[in-house]
Amino acid sequence: MVHTLEQNGSCCEGCGIELHDRYLELDHKEPRSAGGSNLLRSRILLCGPCNKLKRDLHTIVWLRKENKKLGYVMNEKALISLK
Repeated sequence: MVHTLEQNGSCCEGCGIELHDRYLELDHKEPRSAGGSNLLRSRILLCGPCNKLKRDLHTIVWLRKENKKLGYVMNEKALISLK
């Protein structure tokens, strides 16, 4: 966890809130249930609420889902109209 803290600081990599490191949880980018590795490079730091929301989803799938809920992701029709 120390290496991950040095690399990314003490911010949740899900919501970006800065917390004391004892409140951050080390999670797998790819869930262990899907064959995720325990290597540090395949881990991320999340706050408790983000880690609970992520459950056993791949990190990128979870982030897209959360961003879509918050309105940060445009739908395909909106993307086509921008071209």
